[in-house]
Amino acid sequence: MDKNARPPIKRTLIISIGIGLLIAFGYIPLQFITEKFLRQLISISPWEEITSTAILGIIYFGLLIYLFVMLVLGFFARRILNYLVEELRCRELLPVKYKMHGKKDFGNSYKDIITLFNSFVNSFLEVKKDKDKYSKTIGTFLDPNVKKEIDQRGIHEMYIGGKKIIATVFFSDLRGFTAMTEYYDPDKVIRILNDYLSMSTKIIDKNGGRVNKYIGDAVMAVFEAPSKYRDFMDSDKAILAALDIQSQFQILMRKWKEEIDPNLALGLGIGLARGEIVAGNIGSQERMEHTVIGDTVNFASRLCGKAADGQVLISEDIYKIVQNFVEVDNLAPVEVKGKTGSYNVYSVTNRKMIIG
Repeated sequence: MDKNARPPIKRTLIISIGIGLLIAFGYIPLQFITEKFLRQLISISPWEEITSTAILGIIYFGLLIYLFVMLVLGFFARRILNYLVEELRCRELLPVKYKMHGKKDFGNSYKDIITLFNSFVNSFLEVKKDKDKYSKTIGTFLDPNVKKEIDQRGIHEMYIGGKKIIATVFFSDLRGFTAMTEYYDPDKVIRILNDYLSMSTKIIDKNGGRVNKYIGDAVMAVFEAPSKYRDFMDSDKAILAALDIQSQFQILMRKWKEEIDPNLALGLGIGLARGEIVAGNIGSQERMEHTVIGDTVNFASRLCGKAADGQVLISEDIYKIVQNFVEVDNLAPVEVKGKTGSYNVYSVTNRKMIIG
């Protein structure tokens, strides 16, 4: 037989002896029992005996390593877990009464890791649930564009300030509402107010505006001018919304008279003005509000105050932009509180149909 093909018995024997020294005396009886059993069961050659000894040695040595690792991991895992739990308790991310297993072996440490992981998952699901609930709730109080801007900012990115924009400002106000509150039950007053505010908000949203705030029984909205429609679209949309609101208000009046009081006397006036306004966060670091301010806002409010029941008053700036699209009644120049001189205003009666 070729010399190079002969099995490396000497090297295998040396490896077996080295492994035997590593596995210590505790496994010698088991080794003898195994070898005796194998000799009785089958006839093995010296080479097979040496090989089996080496394999058994490797297995025993692996068991020693496994036990050693289990002890070390159990010790360090317990210390790490104790630190994590203590920190999470201090930060109120875990209940104060949260307890780990008493035994300090790796098996119990593993159980604690699983329990801790489950606590994280449950906490994450609770936080997500609260976030979804908060997002849905806050969406009913804020304009969608404002909410979107807040969601995109970090917690430390809130700031006081704003920017100048061109927009049409919308104001509507109920006539006779304050007097009505003295004679009707609060439930009926709230129902009338909510019906009116809900109707107005839906129409404003449908026409591309956004409600900035409710001021008692008044609605303040902004129709910002998109760049490609900057010549007229925001004013035209605001007028369409105003006319629709006046029409729907008459439908609500008929319903209220049928269901609440046939003698109910309410009216609605609307004022629109267009120009430069400042939009942004106003207030303090503790309490702020996203709103719009400026001369245009004040002018729209004054026009709303002068509008009679059923009227939609627009400023001359708006009329110059939309005069080809609307039918108006020319009114006498009016004086506006806080401004000098007289101003031309127009009462919109209809929006013309545009063909082609």
